[in-house]
Amino acid sequence: MALVPCIALGQALPLDASSDPSRILSGDSLRVKLPFSPAVKAVFLGWEADRMQLQVDGMTQVWPVSVYDLSRLEVRTARTRREGLRHYAVIGAATGLFVGAAIGLGLYAAGVTDHASAPPEQIVTTTLQWAGFGIIGGFLTGGYLGGRSPGTGWVSLSLPTR
Repeated sequence: MALVPCIALGQALPLDASSDPSRILSGDSLRVKLPFSPAVKAVFLGWEADRMQLQVDGMTQVWPVSVYDLSRLEVRTARTRREGLRHYAVIGAATGLFVGAAIGLGLYAAGVTDHASAPPEQIVTTTLQWAGFGIIGGFLTGGYLGGRSPGTGWVSLSLPTR
């Protein structure tokens, strides 16, 4: 840890707060899932010991839910840089797959990558090669842009165990 530049400058370490329950503020939208039930969207009202007080559309009373009973908890909030990088890198890679494959197919159809002695199966090789380039380019571009401006979205929080 002595080599971390933040410590050398006397600054606090930037933490990835994905498991920090203090990220949930009153009024935040949550998605909670209990075992063997569908996910429920609710609004967080506050804490009462280890129970969250939630307001669910269609219910007149507050719904108290213990965090120990949940199988998944997500909050709609600002992402950390790491969460933004991971989220947009995956989206970029998936987009790059299709864009790269389309470029490869287009180049083959236009005759740019066609060789006179190449077999007809060359279309598959060319398309897959460009799809690979697209995945790498999309992953790097999406990760870079997602790390710079992470945005907001559904962030999964770690749940405590008994």
